[in-house]
Amino acid sequence: MHVRLLDMGMVSVLRSQSIYHGITESMTADSEPAISIMRPEAAYVSTGYFQEVNKEVDTEYCRENRIPVIRRHVGGGAVLLDANQLFFHLMLPSARAAEFGLPRALEERFEKLAKPAILAYNKLGINASFRPINDIHVNGKKIGGTGVGEIEEGIVFAGSMMFDFDTELMARVLRLPDEKMRDKVRAGLNDYMTTMKKELDVLPKLEDVAEALLSSFEEIFNITLVPSMPTLEEMDKIYEWDERLRSDSWMNDIQLAEKDLKHVKISSNVKILQAAHKARGGLIRGTLRVVDDIVDDVCISGDFPMSPQNCLKEFAHTFQGARLDREELEKRLRRALTELNIDMAGVDENDFKQLFEQVTQ
Repeated sequence: MHVRLLDMGMVSVLRSQSIYHGITESMTADSEPAISIMRPEAAYVSTGYFQEVNKEVDTEYCRENRIPVIRRHVGGGAVLLDANQLFFHLMLPSARAAEFGLPRALEERFEKLAKPAILAYNKLGINASFRPINDIHVNGKKIGGTGVGEIEEGIVFAGSMMFDFDTELMARVLRLPDEKMRDKVRAGLNDYMTTMKKELDVLPKLEDVAEALLSSFEEIFNITLVPSMPTLEEMDKIYEWDERLRSDSWMNDIQLAEKDLKHVKISSNVKILQAAHKARGGLIRGTLRVVDDIVDDVCISGDFPMSPQNCLKEFAHTFQGARLDREELEKRLRRALTELNIDMAGVDENDFKQLFEQVTQ
């Protein structure tokens, strides 16, 4: 199978996201799959599709220090990205997923898609292996995460090859309650993360890493890479994503809907309830606006994976109008998981039950 190779070199911060978003959205059932590689010209923060940006990132610090923040259409958590990482993206029509041998289950799909990066690290002399749900580890330390996005008829698998990582800046850009917690996060990053710079005596050249990665994609998926560039139609979509990714509406899409509480009667009891639960597949946050013990609005966010990706708001909407009662919330939860046929790798019904237990106490 021929797969287009788009070696984009060094690109702007915005284009390091909009290129793969635009190409993925352009995919139709008979489109040729594509792989892109690139590096951003400056450091920035990328937040996951399901994250509430202002709860995860110190946006004021980033603004003051001219560090862009971009929410991506790929799951996972907030991460610092820069030129010390070689980004890669596998983009294909969802209709052709079976041709790549991709399992239906999201957790199994992560393991399959991570194999080229793992093999590339092995070729470079690094003992990398897969760690569920979607991480690549070296002797117990993380050298990278991966993510999947679903955009219209396309699927994108995103990851990076980690030359080096600025743990100091990563700890600083996160929204944390105090400096003591920031010190703990910084220490954890230093202890728990690794890079090619830490693992190898001599840092490999960029072209050697790219060659190891691309040849591994060819071997794992039995494909032939053919040099290419974005088409005119794809460029139109890339321009659209340029605008979308820097818009406030896109950035703040995951949050409680604005409500004019002036129209709520004086006797109403309005409460904002928040809870968080760490599941095997990631952090789940729940924010509920409750009026007279009735759930008025719900925002569910976090760094967990979900497929289909477009059903998060519908899932959250399930709980609107419910009494603030654990039994009723759990009943609606079971119905939503069944009707929407949601796959959340490493997150199950019991995790949401624990979340609801917190908000109904």
